[in-house]
Amino acid sequence: MHRQDQSELILEADFLWREINVGDDIYLDADFYREHRRLLCQGVPYQVLAKIDKTCGAQELIVQSYQTQELIAVSPYLVCSYESPEQPILIS
Repeated sequence: MHRQDQSELILEADFLWREINVGDDIYLDADFYREHRRLLCQGVPYQVLAKIDKTCGAQELIVQSYQTQELIAVSPYLVCSYESPEQPILIS
């Protein structure tokens, strides 16, 4: 992979992280595994519950696994698309 390609990927991931809001649905490029267990599936919408911007520069979107109910940190690099709800749900 060329240096320019890597720079473009970093910029695209940063753009996605900034554009995606809490409450939006994200779709992953591929299934997400941890310790040989599939936690998230490709093609399934996952609602963003929180966004984290770590001091080291790593950005994460927090979603919940339907299989295990665990909260999962997802890198914007894994997101292939997202949808914003037409009418956001406000919790008071």
